[in-house]
Amino acid sequence: MTRRWREVVTYVWEREWEPIVIILGLAATLAAAPLSFSLLVINASMVGLLGYKIYRAISQAHRLLREKHVPILAVVGKSKEVAEAMWQDVRRVMERWDFDAERYRRDFDVEREDLMVQSDEPLSVDGGPWLKLSREFRHKIERIGGRLPGRRIFHVFVNGPISLALGLGAGIGTMHEIVVHQWFPGTAEAPYHPVVDFYALSSSNQRGMHFLEDAATGEFRYVTSEGEPKDVTDLYVSIWLARDDPRAHVNRVAESAKANGTSTGAFHIVQREQRSLEITDDWITCAREVLTLLYQQISKSSPQRIHLFLSTPIALSFTLGMGIEHFMNVTVYNWWGHEQKYHPVLQLSQLARSAMP
Repeated sequence: MTRRWREVVTYVWEREWEPIVIILGLAATLAAAPLSFSLLVINASMVGLLGYKIYRAISQAHRLLREKHVPILAVVGKSKEVAEAMWQDVRRVMERWDFDAERYRRDFDVEREDLMVQSDEPLSVDGGPWLKLSREFRHKIERIGGRLPGRRIFHVFVNGPISLALGLGAGIGTMHEIVVHQWFPGTAEAPYHPVVDFYALSSSNQRGMHFLEDAATGEFRYVTSEGEPKDVTDLYVSIWLARDDPRAHVNRVAESAKANGTSTGAFHIVQREQRSLEITDDWITCAREVLTLLYQQISKSSPQRIHLFLSTPIALSFTLGMGIEHFMNVTVYNWWGHEQKYHPVLQLSQLARSAMP
C-alpha cells in the first residue's frame, strides 16, 4: 500500500468507521444467512447507500490529501496596482501546479489576503516594520498550513528589498517545503521562474529542506572568499552576487567601528565570475556554497556579532535567510542609494519564536 493510500484509509476510517462496520455486518449477513427477497433487497440497498457514502469519503480524502502547491507573496514598497499585476502573474505561473484561487477559497477558506504580505509604503531605516513584515510572512505560512491537510509546497514570490527577502527566509528557516521564484523580465508571459526548487529536488534528495544546511564540498562553482579575520568581536560580511559591489562600503563601515575601539574584521563572499545568475544555474548549490563559506569563517573568527551586507538576487537572498535562520546574533543592513549608505534594519535573533510578543 502506498503512502497516499495509507493516509486515505486512515482519514476515511477516522471519520466513517461506523458505516464501515455496518457494511461489513450486512455483508456478512447476506453471505451467511438465507433471507427473504424483501429483506435481501433492504439489506442490499443499505449496503449500496452506505457504500456510496464511503466512496464519497474516499474521493474527498484524495482531494484533501493530495499535495498542494500554494503561492505566498510579499509585495513591499509597491502600489496596489503593482501588487494586483503581480498577483495575476503569479496565478498564471501557478497554473502549472494546478493552483486555483477560487477552489482554495471554496474548499479550504484560503482567501487572497491569506496569501499576500503587502505594504504600499517604502520601508524606512526604522527596523520595526522590517521585523513586523518578516513575522507576518511566517504567520501567514503557518496559518495556511493549518488549513491545508496533506503535503503542502509553498511557492514564494518577493517584490521588495533584498534585505527584507533574507529576513522573510530567516523567519521560516527549513521548516516548510519551499519553491522560490525569481523575476526574469522579458522571458515569458508571466516572468517568474522557480530557481530554488526543493519540490523538484525531493524526488532524489532524502534530506528534504535540510539539504540546504549541508556543507558544499569539492571545487566551488559560484563563489570564493576574500579576507580571513580571526578572533574578532564584530565580523562584517558582504555577499556579492549581483550588480553592485558592496565591499568598499563594508570595509569603510568595519574600519569606522574599529577606529571606535571595536575588534572588527571584514569578510567578503564574491562571485567567481562577474555575471548574473541565470535560470539554468543551480541556485541551491550557489546558496550552499555561500553558507558554507560563511559558517567556516564564523567558526574561525568566533564573533559575538555578525553584520551582513547583501548584493544578491532576491530569490537567493530569501534562500540564504532560510539557511542562516535566527539562531545567531546577525544584523542585516540595507542600502539606501540616495544616501550612498548602509543602515541596519533587521536583527535576525528577534525572529525567534521565543522573542515574539
